[in-house]
Amino acid sequence: MEPEIFAFAIVRRGYDRAQVDAYLAQLAAGAAPDAPPAFDLARRGYDRAQVDARIAELRAG
Repeated sequence: MEPEIFAFAIVRRGYDRAQVDAYLAQLAAGAAPDAPPAFDLARRGYDRAQVDARIAELRAG
């Protein structure tokens, strides 16, 4: 099964992209921890609201 690709907006200060990508890969593989990690903030990171909403969707169903 191919991993799902997410297109999050890149903002001036957002979630660390590598951390989010790694967590989403774990989530897709069914190996993610019970709760999402606290992602570091980074310059040119992913939009926080978009990431939070998508993780909530994935974890709910």
